[in-house]
Amino acid sequence: MNAILERLSGLRGAMRTHGISHYLVPSADEHINEYLPRWNARREWLSGFSGSAGDLLVGIDPHETVLFTDGRYHLQAERQLAGTSIALERVGTKDAKTLGQKISEFAKAHGAKFVLGFDPAVLAIGTVEALEKLVQPHGARLAPIPGHLVDALWHDRERPPTSPLIACPSEWSGASVAQKLDALRRQCAKHDATALTVVKLDQIAWLLNLRSLDDVPYNPVFEAFLYVDATSVHVFVHGPDQRLSREARASIPGLVTHEYAEFVPFLERVANARVLLDPDATTQSVLNALTRSSSNTIVRSQIPIELAKAVKNEHELRCMERANLLASFAKARALRWLDERVAAGDHVTEASFRDRIEAYYADLPGYRGLSFNTISATGKNGAIIHYGEAGEHPLRDGELFLIDSGIQCDGGTTDATRTVAVGTPTAEQRRLFTRVLQAHIGGAKAVFPEGTSGAAIDALVRAPMWSDGLNYDHGTGHGVGAFLCVHEGPFAIAEPKRRANAVIALAPGMITSIEPGYYRADFGGIRIENLYVVKDLNKVVDGKRYFGLESLTWVPFDERLIDRAELTRAELAWLDHYQAESARRLATVG
Repeated sequence: MNAILERLSGLRGAMRTHGISHYLVPSADEHINEYLPRWNARREWLSGFSGSAGDLLVGIDPHETVLFTDGRYHLQAERQLAGTSIALERVGTKDAKTLGQKISEFAKAHGAKFVLGFDPAVLAIGTVEALEKLVQPHGARLAPIPGHLVDALWHDRERPPTSPLIACPSEWSGASVAQKLDALRRQCAKHDATALTVVKLDQIAWLLNLRSLDDVPYNPVFEAFLYVDATSVHVFVHGPDQRLSREARASIPGLVTHEYAEFVPFLERVANARVLLDPDATTQSVLNALTRSSSNTIVRSQIPIELAKAVKNEHELRCMERANLLASFAKARALRWLDERVAAGDHVTEASFRDRIEAYYADLPGYRGLSFNTISATGKNGAIIHYGEAGEHPLRDGELFLIDSGIQCDGGTTDATRTVAVGTPTAEQRRLFTRVLQAHIGGAKAVFPEGTSGAAIDALVRAPMWSDGLNYDHGTGHGVGAFLCVHEGPFAIAEPKRRANAVIALAPGMITSIEPGYYRADFGGIRIENLYVVKDLNKVVDGKRYFGLESLTWVPFDERLIDRAELTRAELAWLDHYQAESARRLATVG
């Protein structure tokens, strides 16, 4: 029996003990993270699937054990689930079912015998309530089981670090913790709330101006919980005496520190409070603890930190501009190296290019690590949207090569993708690359009124591809933090059916990616991604302000892949300006 089958068997034994027919192991953890601390990667440990998104539903009946993941990971999941007995639902494809649809189907088929177990510490309140609505009509039920069932099986699970946290200087943050707390408490008062609780790690790191390079891969956040009231800031971390320096403690007015495990017991003692929490960004266990006392009132709203964090101040923007220019320099340097090696007839592989660009990144001043796993994909591997297995595959003449990478740098976070030709491109490669470039330009040069949602920008970007019968199975853009997570909210540039927060309006100071693509298993992949900051254009029409996008990424596009005859005059003007400006800016580095 292989390791995955053995782990699933052990979990099913625990499920029988608890009298449940199915058990949900979500992608997220106690902090609803996308990228997880190694010790919280329960779904990966149990299934072998390492993608950053994918929920696992385990049935007592092995035939009802299913992993659900989106188009970024379909090909990866096929490979990693082979031989595990876990079925794959390719969410987003025709006839594929979502997790909710499959749970409803099982509940209808089994009735009262369908009992869905889960750990309330790793599911958001809104998710639990949605699941309840799915199963109740069929006489089925949910069974919250405190304490994750996987943990008892995972005997070599890592321990969290207690290393000192990094205090962000004012030139990175642009605002003190005291200033942020004052603004936060004013927002809470508008909701008639006397306190709030936070489990999202990027929100906690931003509010406290603290970071860590040891907790979560690629994201400089640290594992913690937070409870803020009118006078105190309660922080729950592993080893608070070791993690919080004297400087950090002095910067947080009203600080009270606790061990990480004391969070839920603390909440159970809270009384006579009106606590603001976000049902989509707070776990069910938090709600259960706060409602132990009938004297507490729960105020449901998005945590004000989320929007404040997304709208960067002048200091944060300067750091992001610097970090992205430096990262652009390293990427352009690596692509020049690639052209030289190919021209010389040298043997270059996915892994050797990845190692080269990561070495160039490491040479940059203020480098703090990667912001995600480098995607270095040649030929057909480029069709795996989040290909993370760069190996000894050689870059061959006539193929496309896709490189998606980014870094954490003092005060800033980066993310950019380029697709280049290896040797002489084919007519089909040039045609398809040009369509993706036109899609990218459509978003980059957009001018839009205040109140415009990410969904509207998504349609602008896809339009040139739709006109040619083309599309891509992922969102068009995501927010990016300032020396924080490479994916952040509260908005998204995507189709609303794919991302519910695509209806949220973009605002000046937000930073977003624009990253259309094209992928085909027998062809490979094309993706073009820059980061942009939303700018106020100082234009008002009928009382509405108008916004646009300003690039933070300055890596020239591969002219060999561009069919300029297909571009409109406006597209050519944008392209010529971008290529020239990239060269000018890169010349200022080094």
